[in-house]
Amino acid sequence: MSALLDRLAGEQHLPADDFSDIRRRAQAALMQHGFPDLKTEDWKYTPLKLIEKREFSTDETTAAALPELPFQAQVLHFANGRLDLDTCDLPAGVRLEPIGRESLERAEYGDRAGAFAWLNLARFEQGLRLVFESDQEHPLVLALTTSENFAADVHPRLEVEVAEGVSATLVDLQHNAGAGLVNRVVDIDLARGARLNHVIRRGGGDCAWIERAVVNVHDDADYRVHVLDCGGRLTRQDLRVHLLAEGASGEIDGIGLVDTRQHIDYHTAIEHTVGHTKSRESFRLLGDGSGVGVFNGRIHIHKGADDSHSDLNTANLLLSENARINTKPELEIYAEEVTASHGATIGQLDDDAMFYLRSRGIPADEAGALLKYGFAAAPLEGTEPVEVKEWLQAELKQALV
Repeated sequence: MSALLDRLAGEQHLPADDFSDIRRRAQAALMQHGFPDLKTEDWKYTPLKLIEKREFSTDETTAAALPELPFQAQVLHFANGRLDLDTCDLPAGVRLEPIGRESLERAEYGDRAGAFAWLNLARFEQGLRLVFESDQEHPLVLALTTSENFAADVHPRLEVEVAEGVSATLVDLQHNAGAGLVNRVVDIDLARGARLNHVIRRGGGDCAWIERAVVNVHDDADYRVHVLDCGGRLTRQDLRVHLLAEGASGEIDGIGLVDTRQHIDYHTAIEHTVGHTKSRESFRLLGDGSGVGVFNGRIHIHKGADDSHSDLNTANLLLSENARINTKPELEIYAEEVTASHGATIGQLDDDAMFYLRSRGIPADEAGALLKYGFAAAPLEGTEPVEVKEWLQAELKQALV
């Protein structure tokens, strides 16, 4: 992939700014390790040839329309990956500022499995730090949209900080058209007693979306994320949650839908670094047409992290003979006095249930949609606030029609 390295991380692409030394370190790491290939275990199901074949353009593109939302919220619109800071209207208790050097200097992404994070560090144009300083009554929406003629590669970088004892809801709304690349890095930090409801709604178009997110959860803090991914040409999500102090908890609930010419790949890890911590994860994939869905969920209980509690479950539904789902739940435990469980199932729509609904006069398409929704919707049940949950449920129903 040397040609891809030159096209994405060559000298001509590195901005000359106050971060030039950091960018060159990242570029050197990327050139040393290269991009993942089929021999890179965590990336063996991710078809990077799609990106290799694309010629990215820096031509100006029109801004995509902002989707309407049925709930009250403050919206920050990242049009084609960039936020117009002059139009931002932040609620009281929320601060937005440029990213600082300190966190960038600490960034370490290992070998080629972290190649796209190195690429982001070398190429990011707009690095932002979002701070929640007080409780928020309404959700804050980060809407990142790309237009139909979007053919660029963009590398957004975001840090989110939730202050001590603060509760907030953050909605990541990602709607991608065009045939470009969005390569995003997100770092989230929850201080003592903080609580973050993180909602991710993504899907659509031929754009490739690659994201690496790391969440640090401190004493008695609580991180909960709900994902509804309705499919796209290529989506790759790496999410790592670190439970760093006693009382920390993390929950991941996700739904992924794939159809023909769509590929989604979710790699998650919850790290119990100390004891008296809790985690739970539930993820469901539905594969139709010739779509490919991948889920690799890992819970790692470190040595000395006694009295940790975790549960991991993945359920999958194949809706066609040509769809593929690759699922792998993992438990890695190095402590005693813990409770941990995991499970995985894969199946098809129940013929008896379909016959029952058809016998009650329900058309085949409606019956199938009802059964698919009944299977998929469970991970959304705990979404807060209620109006956001109802929005996600409506989005899921629409996607399954």
